[in-house]
Amino acid sequence: MSKQSKLKSNPEIVKKVVRTHDKKTTKESKLNRENRIRGQMERKLATYQLSCTKFGNETRNKYEVSQKLLMKSLYTAEEIDKRHALAEHLRSIAPFNHRWQVTETINEGTYGVVFAVRDVETGTKGVIKVAKIVGNDAGNQAAEWEGMLVDQNGAGMEFMVLEKAEVGIVEWLSNFSGIKRKLAVTKAMLQMLKGIYDMHREGLLHRDLKPDNMGILNIDQPFVVLFDLGMTKMYTDEEGKCRTPRSTCAFRGTPEWASGWASKGREQNRFDDLISWLYVACELYDPSLMVTQPLPWTNHQNKRIINYLKTVYCPAQILLRRAPRQFYEINAYLMTANRNVTPKYKFLADKVMEAIKELKILADGEKTSEKNSIENKRSTDTMTEKTSATTESIQNVKIKRMIKQKKVKK
Repeated sequence: MSKQSKLKSNPEIVKKVVRTHDKKTTKESKLNRENRIRGQMERKLATYQLSCTKFGNETRNKYEVSQKLLMKSLYTAEEIDKRHALAEHLRSIAPFNHRWQVTETINEGTYGVVFAVRDVETGTKGVIKVAKIVGNDAGNQAAEWEGMLVDQNGAGMEFMVLEKAEVGIVEWLSNFSGIKRKLAVTKAMLQMLKGIYDMHREGLLHRDLKPDNMGILNIDQPFVVLFDLGMTKMYTDEEGKCRTPRSTCAFRGTPEWASGWASKGREQNRFDDLISWLYVACELYDPSLMVTQPLPWTNHQNKRIINYLKTVYCPAQILLRRAPRQFYEINAYLMTANRNVTPKYKFLADKVMEAIKELKILADGEKTSEKNSIENKRSTDTMTEKTSATTESIQNVKIKRMIKQKKVKK
C-alpha cells in the first residue's frame, strides 16, 4: 500500500503531517488580508465622504453598500447615528471663525462633514472640510489643516476651507448651442490643458480627469478649474527625475475616461492624463442633454473590446466625430508618441488654438448672417407697410372721385 493511499484512508495522519506553524501562518495571512481590505475600504470611504462634489445615484449607491459593510465590522448602530448629530452640531456653531456661514451639506459620514459655505464679510463662496480622526486616520492623510473645531462630545476636529467652483462644466456649457458651444468647449479644453501642464510641471499626475472633476470658478469669471485630487500621485523623485515605473499596479481613476494603458493595470504617466483630457473633450463636444453613448466604449462590458477601442486602432471618425479637425492630429500624436519622453504640450496647445481661431471665424460669420437676416426682415416689413399705405391712399382717392361724380349727376 502506497503512502498516498495510507494518508487518504487515515485522516489523523494528515492532521499530524500539517505543522502547527503552517496553520498559524495561514491564519495570520488571512487576518492580514482582511485588515488590508478593511484599510482599503476605509480609505475609499474617507475619500468619498470628504469629497467636495456631489456624486450621482450609481456612485452614491456603491459607496453606501461599502459603508454598510464597513460599519457592520467596525462600528455599532449607536455610532452610526452619531454622524448625523455631528453635522447638526457643526451647523449650530457656524459661522466658523466668525466668517464662514454654512449654506448646504455636500457630504457627511463617519470621517467628517463637507459643507458649502459663504464668507459673511466678502460673500465669497467656498467649501469647508471638517475631518474626524478615526482608526488609522484614513481621512486626514497628507492634508494640511487650517484650524481646529470641537464636536458635540468635546473632541477636537480639524478643518480646512477650499475655493469652490460654482458651476459644473456640463451645466455651464448647456447655455451655448451650435458653433458657440463648440467654441466654448474648445476654450475650456485649452484652459484644462494649462491646468494639467501646471500639475505635471510640479511632478503631479491627476489620474482621474473627467467632466465631474471640472468646474467654472463663477459666472462672472468663467475660468475652468480642476478639482478632486484624491487620486493624485507624484511621478518624480526627490531629484525631480521620473520614477522607475512599476511592472504592475492597481488601477486608479474612472474606467470611462481612463487611458487604455491605465485600464490594463500599468503604471500611469503624463500621457495618460493627456489621453483622459482627449476623451473628456470628445464627450463635451456632444451637445445632447442626455448623452447615450459619448465614447465608443460606453455601453460595452467586455474588457477586451474596451481595451482594443482605447488603442491606436480605435476608428478616429467615430471617436472624434463631433470634434474639430485639429483633434485628429492630437489623437494620432497621443496614441503613437514615445511615452518615456516629455509630452509636446506646445504642439497640443497650438492645435487647440488653431481650432479656436477657425471656430471664431465661423461664429463671427453666423453673427453677420444673423444681423443681415434681421436687417432684411426689417426692410421687408418697412416695404410692406409702405405698400399697404400706398394701397390705402389709392383707394381713398377712388372713393372721393366716385362721391364727386355722384354729386355732379344730381
